[in-house]
Amino acid sequence: MHILKKISGLILFTLLNLINIRLLWSPLGNVLEDLRMIALRWQGASIAEDSFVRPYAQITSPKNLTLGKKSKINNNAQLYLFEKLTIGNNVEIGPEFLVYTGEHKIDDPSKPLAKQGNYNEPVIIEDDVYIGARVTVLKGVKISNRVVVAAGAVVTESLGSGYIYGGVPAKQIRKLAV
Repeated sequence: MHILKKISGLILFTLLNLINIRLLWSPLGNVLEDLRMIALRWQGASIAEDSFVRPYAQITSPKNLTLGKKSKINNNAQLYLFEKLTIGNNVEIGPEFLVYTGEHKIDDPSKPLAKQGNYNEPVIIEDDVYIGARVTVLKGVKISNRVVVAAGAVVTESLGSGYIYGGVPAKQIRKLAV
């Protein structure tokens, strides 16, 4: 029965993920959004009741996704979850968010680059974080509480609390107002 629920969740999420009816008629959009979250939960994702993932998301291993209260992942997210992605409460993530919890090994000259395996590490995004459009976050990163990540940034290292970060790679821009 458990495997049937996972398969049903995958099929339901895939079908509902292709529809962004919210743009046409908001009440039906809310119902479809709720159904998409149910489908993700059936696949093992832990998503708070008042949080959601917008349409057109690609999520490998939804079982590795934890989404806290009042948090949102916007349209066209690509979540490559070979390890856990934990997102806290009150987190807003812009469209085309990209996360890789894995990285290719490249240190063995006796093997082809594509055949050396992976390093996998979890990604943690704490509470009260705003992430702009087209941000990329790489394996092992922790984004601390109360952080803004500017659109287009590539986050390769952990980010300390209370700052705005931006750029490639992401660097501290300025302190947030207290």
